Amino acid sequence: MLDLLLKIQQDREIIKKAEKVLKERPNNDFMKEKKKQFDEKKSEYKNVDSKLKMVKESIEQFEKKLQDVRKELKQEEGKLYGNMKYDLKFINTLEKSIKLKEDEIKDLEEKSLDMMCEEEDLSKERDVLRKKLIDIKDEFYENKKFGNDKIIETKKNMEEAEKDILNCEKKLPPRLLDKFNELCSVKGTGAAKILNGVCSGCRMKVSAVTIDEIKNHKNIVYCDNCGRIIYYGGDSK
Repeated sequence: MLDLLLKIQQDREIIKKAEKVLKERPNNDFMKEKKKQFDEKKSEYKNVDSKLKMVKESIEQFEKKLQDVRKELKQEEGKLYGNMKYDLKFINTLEKSIKLKEDEIKDLEEKSLDMMCEEEDLSKERDVLRKKLIDIKDEFYENKKFGNDKIIETKKNMEEAEKDILNCEKKLPPRLLDKFNELCSVKGTGAAKILNGVCSGCRMKVSAVTIDEIKNHKNIVYCDNCGRIIYYGGDSK
């Protein structure tokens, strides 16, 4: 009979822990943190992606401008070298214009090169952020699945514990069950084992008188320290 009481206690503890798990939800704080991390990285990714698009647009504009200036330079060089008239003023004007366009081309090429370097850096940064987002997402759903599996397992354990309790209670004498439940409501647990003369409920040594009562198969024996049931020798009615 004592084993049945201890089994009920064990199953009640399983139910208590299960209710706590179901209330708190497994990995709830972890999932919230991962969601926060994902949102932060997503914002960073969008920011970098936006910058990258702007840089690419700037590169295209520089390339278009370079094409236009090079075309104008070629036209002016053609005028300069193809001019058969010796017009000093015209030649000086063309040379100055050519020099300005050469300087402009050099400046545009340098800026375009800088933009290309920036584009490469931003592209690498975006790739790193994309991978990080994928990793966080995978981790999120992996733990979500684990959490769902944990809930299913917890509910199953709780249902099994409830069935075990009902089966054990059916086998117990009503008077013993009532006394056990009364002790549980006061102390949390109502039964305990005696191991080497020590009560497993209060961790204290029981008296020799109590040990004799157990040996003499007294009806119900209580721990003389904590009052928990430590032996039942009555009938099963």
